[in-house]
Amino acid sequence: MNVILKKTWKIGLSILFGVAVLLFWGRVYPAHLSYQEQFQLFLFDADYWWERVTIPGGWADYIAEFLIQFYYHVWTGACILAILYVLLQRLVWQLFKSQGVSDVYYPLSFLPVLVLWYFMGDENVMLSLVVALLLTLLVSYLYTDLKGKWKRLTYVLMVLPLLYWTVGPAHFIFMGWVMIREFGMNLKKQNLWGGIGMFLGVGLWGVSAPLLVSMWVQYPLYRLWIGIGYYRFPIGMPWIGVGLAVLLVVLPFLLAALPDLKKKQSLFGMLLMTAVGLLGYYSVNVGCDLDKEEAMKYDQLVRNKQWQLIIDKAEQKSPTSPFSVTCLNLALGKTGQMGDRMFEFYQNGTEGLLPEFQRDFTSPLPTSEAYYHLGMINTAQRFTFEAMEAIPNFRKSGRCFKRLAETNLINGQYEVAAKYLRALRKTLFYKDWAQDAMTYLYNEEKINAHKEWGWLREIRYTEDFLFSDREVDSMLGLLYQRNYRNRMAFEYMLAYVLQQRDLETFMKYYPLGRDAGYDHIPRSYQEALVYVWTQTHKNFQGMPWSISPQVVQNVIAFAQIYTSQSNAQQMLQTRFRDTYWSYLLVKK
Repeated sequence: MNVILKKTWKIGLSILFGVAVLLFWGRVYPAHLSYQEQFQLFLFDADYWWERVTIPGGWADYIAEFLIQFYYHVWTGACILAILYVLLQRLVWQLFKSQGVSDVYYPLSFLPVLVLWYFMGDENVMLSLVVALLLTLLVSYLYTDLKGKWKRLTYVLMVLPLLYWTVGPAHFIFMGWVMIREFGMNLKKQNLWGGIGMFLGVGLWGVSAPLLVSMWVQYPLYRLWIGIGYYRFPIGMPWIGVGLAVLLVVLPFLLAALPDLKKKQSLFGMLLMTAVGLLGYYSVNVGCDLDKEEAMKYDQLVRNKQWQLIIDKAEQKSPTSPFSVTCLNLALGKTGQMGDRMFEFYQNGTEGLLPEFQRDFTSPLPTSEAYYHLGMINTAQRFTFEAMEAIPNFRKSGRCFKRLAETNLINGQYEVAAKYLRALRKTLFYKDWAQDAMTYLYNEEKINAHKEWGWLREIRYTEDFLFSDREVDSMLGLLYQRNYRNRMAFEYMLAYVLQQRDLETFMKYYPLGRDAGYDHIPRSYQEALVYVWTQTHKNFQGMPWSISPQVVQNVIAFAQIYTSQSNAQQMLQTRFRDTYWSYLLVKK
């Protein structure tokens, strides 16, 4: 039994690590995977392949983007990452073994992967970095099996520039590994000058690769040095990425200098496993941003039109960022609950309803979704297009292509819609949808009969006008007057002025709701109406609205506390936090 345990404990530890990675990305951080998938568009197309592989590191980019498309199904993406992490850890261990590192130090082979895991808590770290590291360590491992100085030298001369073109500047890891290893081997043979020669020669050969490539590739030299596709923003590589590369180079040699520890191996191994486990838990905890994950989760649910799940999630913990609140308010609007329940949740003004356009590639997307479902198709199209064009690494977006195809179909711009649909037909997970959507081209009757597109075509604007983010309520009013069955436009219009605390305009807009088909006055409207009444009347006799007795009782209690209690703000926040009066009068 002890013999079997000695042979299998390392594999068991790697499998356990893989399970932890799988559960983390599948349960704790899944929206980050969906986030990665939606900001690329992998095409099974020769031109797309050629565009990728004709730049340094392009092969790593191409392989990574091929894998990322499977993030469309989150658990598949989590499984892919688990496999890649374990493969990377096993390759690190193979490099350890090539230097004669004792088995007792096996837990330390997880350290570089834990640093990578921490680094990938940043959503802008691209999978191409992981692919590049794997290919680089594989090339390094193959190098260790070569016998003879000239075989190794030939291998380095041939592989180093090819590796740079394949994976980008991750080739510096292989270069550094060879330089240190060859220098050490020559020192053991008491050949100092030979070691210095190999050290300098390999270094110059590795450094020359990006310098030579810069002569015909149109990228700034600094990007050729730090990697084109490793990080989404072309501003440089964070220092943690550089530290990871250094760690991969020097760690095997540092551990090789440690004693074998033949005595008490089990105890020392357990201590190392415990220390690495605790370090891993702490580093991953620090590296992941759960606030961003929550926002991405809301966006993912909006993308998949899972409105009730959004509300269920908010009931557990009310979102506070404008990004997430926008998603929640859209869900309330789509399920017909906005008028009744809007102020049950945290509201941060109109920035959580229909935010102003921001010049980035994420925040316009939920706003675009809101405009789309309201029927403001041109505005939704503009927000979507601008978001896609703002993607820092200049990729296209499968999600945006799909929405742009839809908006152009609704508007009857069939040639433009066909352009997007032809591209989506070359994908794996959007292909079937695109094939079906192609059947709607130039088919007015079929589009009009479509449950969603036909409805949006019916309620959209038909006349051109200039969009103004300072008169959103007026534009919502025009949209509602276009079709009184568009209750969502009415509710957004009233929500907009209520959140601006503009009760005078609310009283002007409210009568328009007589054609909206309500069977009762929504709760937030009742609270606004009864508040307005109390400003000019001493009692509730003669109110022209059907206000529920509970709302009347609540406003009386609210007024008593507000006017008489010394700690009124705290009491009102506790007792009436889900009312419009709290939003209107209580300081948050």
